[in-house]
This record gives sequence, structure tokens and C-alpha cells, in this order.
Amino acid sequence: MTSRTRALALSALAAGTLVLAACGGSSSSDSTSAAPAESPIGGGSAECTEAVMEQNAEASAQAAGLELIDTKSYECADGWAIVFAITKSGDIEQTTAFVYQAEGPIWAQNQIDAICADGGGADVPASIKDQACALR
Repeated sequence: MTSRTRALALSALAAGTLVLAACGGSSSSDSTSAAPAESPIGGGSAECTEAVMEQNAEASAQAAGLELIDTKSYECADGWAIVFAITKSGDIEQTTAFVYQAEGPIWAQNQIDAICADGGGADVPASIKDQACALR
């Protein structure tokens, strides 16, 4: 593991700990896409930058038992974000999507299955939901 990857992993772990503390231990979904925005959006002041989305993807991949190979793209809209990443499980590489919702200054991961279920994800912007559900 490179020092940059370690630094990202530690930053993501710290951010994840803050998310869990703020949410009482609950977590949500997956996300990925592309559209950098430096200013706060939607439901909070969470930053939508490449660095932040990479950290989120790294933490989400680790939590899922996956190795993050590369963050391909991300998109943020109305307090939601989706990150597409190349992950690896064993010898198999795959595209994985992680969806996040802004909760103040942090991004909380959401479950794609819940967002894409019948009647789910009513508050998720269509651009994010359509991309997330296309991979199911």
C-alpha cells in the first residue's frame, strides 16, 4: 500500500468514524460519477471535490471488503453524490458505484438497494438515482 493510499485510507477511516458518530452508527449506500463542484450543495456543506470523493470511495470499498483500484468519476447534485470506482475482490476487477447524501459537512453512504427498491429513493435526484440503479 503506498503512502498516499495509506493517507487516504486513514482520512477516510476518520471521516467514516465521524459519520457513524453523527448518525448513531447507521450507514447508507454507494456512489460514483463526474461533476466536480467546490462549493457546498444540497442538504449540507459537504464538499464535492475529487479528493473528498476519492476518500469516500476508499472508505466504502474497505468497508465492503474490496480493494479500491481507481476512482473513475463522480457527480454531485442537490446534496447527493455518486462515485464510480474500479474495485477488486480477489482476482476480479469490477465497476462499483457508491452513493452518498450530504449530512452537514460530511457525506453519509446510502444503500443502493434501498434507493433502487420500489418506492425507494424518492428524494434522490434523478441523475444520481438513474446511474446508481443502472448498475443493479
